[in-house]
Amino acid sequence: MRARTDVAAQGNFLIPNGTFFAELAIFLIVLGVIWFFVVPPIRKVLADREARVTGTAAENKQARRLFAEATARYQTGLEQARTEAAAIRNAARAEGQAILDGLRADAQAQSDAIVAEQTATLRAEADQIAAGLRETVEPLAQSLADRVVGVDDRHAGSSHGHQTGRSS
Repeated sequence: MRARTDVAAQGNFLIPNGTFFAELAIFLIVLGVIWFFVVPPIRKVLADREARVTGTAAENKQARRLFAEATARYQTGLEQARTEAAAIRNAARAEGQAILDGLRADAQAQSDAIVAEQTATLRAEADQIAAGLRETVEPLAQSLADRVVGVDDRHAGSSHGHQTGRSS
């Protein structure tokens, strides 16, 4: 039976032989080479990449913060500029209104002066015309009154003076 066990042991794949140990040794050598020569550069690249991603995230966060601050400063500056522009516009309107009021007052004063001057001129002319009319109308009124009363111009000596007043 001995021959049978030898044949059975040779065909049993569960019993390790030298090929298994040689393959195991080659696997461990390849694994060691990969572990010491391939994995460290990959780890280094991954670590660098992770550092860059972390740095980029920090830079993005910083950029967002700076952008928010710049936007806030811009909005504040814009509000201040609008406020200043409104104040300047209101001041210009007030100044323009003051100038218009001054010009209106000057025009009114000039108008009042012209009206007063023309009124005085017209009164003086009216007084001259009234005086002239009195001189002309008075003898005519006396003559008319004498005719109505019945005083004859031919008999009265005073009518001669009235006629001379009429001719003058």
